[in-house]
Amino acid sequence: MQVKTEQYIYPPRPADAIPREDTGMLGEMGWLAQLKYNDSRCLIKFLPGGKTELWSRHAERIRNYTVPEWLQAQIDELPSILGLNDGYHLLDGGILDSKHKAIKDTLVIWDILVRDGGHLIGSCYGDRYNLLHVSDRPWNYQHPNGKTYKFGLALTDNILMPENHAADQWPKLWEMIDEVNAIWTIGKPTDKNYQCHPLIEGLVFKNLRGSLGMGFKEKNNSDWLFRSRVTTGRHKF
Repeated sequence: MQVKTEQYIYPPRPADAIPREDTGMLGEMGWLAQLKYNDSRCLIKFLPGGKTELWSRHAERIRNYTVPEWLQAQIDELPSILGLNDGYHLLDGGILDSKHKAIKDTLVIWDILVRDGGHLIGSCYGDRYNLLHVSDRPWNYQHPNGKTYKFGLALTDNILMPENHAADQWPKLWEMIDEVNAIWTIGKPTDKNYQCHPLIEGLVFKNLRGSLGMGFKEKNNSDWLFRSRVTTGRHKF
């Protein structure tokens, strides 16, 4: 389905969250999990002629973040890295910068929604993921606790994509998430003064066979997405 460059497309977003202890059913159905970073949602629009625009998930241009020149250079490299021509392409991603002090000026790429001007309606998430999966180089985070954690796969030094994890890996992922967030957590969830400002918010679960539906409304494509978050002051899971 061809779309005009001025047509805003909302990114896929899970409508429901479930406790981590209830996610086993998704594993039984063959769903995979990705780390849920504490990012600001960002759609990256590549226009013919090499121009790029950043849009929020609320159909507005992103004005409260200025891309450094060195990061813009990495963004400009992405079409070549991903094998995209000089056409209109739309990537679904996020900015790791303002939400948490630990990581700045970093982009994550979740999905590709438009390629060569075509809205990829009906395509499976697994196929779109494979279009982005051009590197197996790890994107590592050096934690203040002295440990190094693999947060994803590096497309460039400051642009990463999430890695897919099968159900047998989820317990280890939750252990890592709790360990990473420990220095930004005070007390236990049952404590009255409990606080948690997570760098990794939890896991996003995706059905690789899920088919991309229309993205012309804010709520869309929730049938192949779920999330499970760590407990914070804002939400229980």
